[in-house]
Amino acid sequence: MKRTSVILFSLFLGVSCAPKKQIVAPSAPTEIEMNHKKFMSLFIKATNEAQIENDDKAIEIYEQCKKLNPKESAVYFELSRLYAKQRNAQMAYENANKANELSPKNKWYLLQKAQVLNRTGQQEKAIDAFEELISIESNNLGALYELAELYQRSEKPLEATKTIERIEVITGKNPQMSYQKYLLLLEGGKENEALKEIEELLKLEPENGMGNLAMAQHFTKIGEEQKVYKRLVFVFEDPQIRTDTKLSILEDYIKKMKTSSVAEKEAESLVMIMLKTHPSDVKSYAAAGDLYSNLNDLNKANTYYEKALVYATQSYPIYMQLMDNSFNLKDFDQVTTYATQALESYPTQPVLYLYKGMGHKELKQNELAVKAFKSGQGIVVDNEKLEYEFWSKLGETYHELKEFKLSDESFDKAMKINGLDAYLLNNYSYYLSLRKVKLEKAAEMAKTANDLFPNNASFNDTYGWILYQQGNFVEAEKWIKKSLSNGGETSGTVLEHYGDVLYKLNSQDSKALEYWNKAKLAGDYSDSLDKKIKEGKNEE
Repeated sequence: MKRTSVILFSLFLGVSCAPKKQIVAPSAPTEIEMNHKKFMSLFIKATNEAQIENDDKAIEIYEQCKKLNPKESAVYFELSRLYAKQRNAQMAYENANKANELSPKNKWYLLQKAQVLNRTGQQEKAIDAFEELISIESNNLGALYELAELYQRSEKPLEATKTIERIEVITGKNPQMSYQKYLLLLEGGKENEALKEIEELLKLEPENGMGNLAMAQHFTKIGEEQKVYKRLVFVFEDPQIRTDTKLSILEDYIKKMKTSSVAEKEAESLVMIMLKTHPSDVKSYAAAGDLYSNLNDLNKANTYYEKALVYATQSYPIYMQLMDNSFNLKDFDQVTTYATQALESYPTQPVLYLYKGMGHKELKQNELAVKAFKSGQGIVVDNEKLEYEFWSKLGETYHELKEFKLSDESFDKAMKINGLDAYLLNNYSYYLSLRKVKLEKAAEMAKTANDLFPNNASFNDTYGWILYQQGNFVEAEKWIKKSLSNGGETSGTVLEHYGDVLYKLNSQDSKALEYWNKAKLAGDYSDSLDKKIKEGKNEE
């Protein structure tokens, strides 16, 4: 009993003597806790504003965050991104740098800093930043690619090569990378290593376009031209190689074609391969057009230019080629057609009006020509050469329309722009001589044209004809005779003029009739020539 009592008593005491729990009232949040809560609220708010591209508001709120917690690296990072987006390079860099200082091992902060440095042209610092990032994350392909490009732009080809090799450890061999290494090794003076790089590539892929392009360049460099074409076939068959690269090759071929028939055949073959490889690329058809234009097969060239129009989003250069070729083919109807079509898309291009006007002029549609020339002339801006062309063409067309006052005014305006164009001087002076007006002015202009080009048959004849109109038949005979010796013997006009001069010098001489008859056989003579031949005299 005694033992039991003691135990019970002890238990009782244990319960009754234990201290009671005190209920403590919650304490007020500390200033630090309140700041953190406010910081987080603002940070979330700023992030939301940035997500909806309300960048100015986001920056404003992030700047408030920075004041609350100046050691929070994420704030500086987000600010750097936003400032970079706004092209504020200085603030983008300052914030990126601060984020990196606060968290030096954070790869995202390092990447942001490196990219900002790169964009702001601080290449050496950017290289250091990328290298630091790669030391943390060696398989960061994006950083490696940017670093390789940086080394290349910094004219450090061998460092760029080593960086590409680091990429290849991750991605394996790549034809484009191999070709890039080839170029970089060449730039770094490592020609043997460069060639070895391509040879290894071609062992694996004998028909690889990039590899064969490199070999073609190599053979060209060492003068083994006979080996180039075979390599270029693979290049042109490769759809992965840009058409611009192939166009550059064709440009070199076009230069060679002037002296090499082999180059002509090879160029034509490559163009056909290009058309097969890139059947929907406007550049393929334009290249074919350019090739045949250079071969002076203008009809064939235009066939391909017309096909190019099917795929062209920008057709202006193609229309220019079509108009130029058609003009040289003397297909003036087609010139005006192409010009009209082009103007539907490019109504503010004055050159198109010039071509349209020239087409109408050659078709003797002089009213339409004037309309086109005036339309084009009215929209020329800061281009004296083009303005000159319009005024001179208007001068010629107004002459054909017998609107002589407007013709002279147009020629005079052209003269103010370029008073030493021999062809303008010749044409203007000749038109004056036909009208027998302003002969002194005409003689002066014609003499200047002959000073500029003393052996031009047309210029010789013009000056001689003006002298004829002035009654100076002896000097006129000398100049028109000079025209004949410079090629004018095929011109009916020159032959007729010479006959007229001979008649004035000696009306009894049968030589005048002889040259009039020659003029008729040659064509391009005056309306009065038949009368001269029939009557054996020239009564003006």
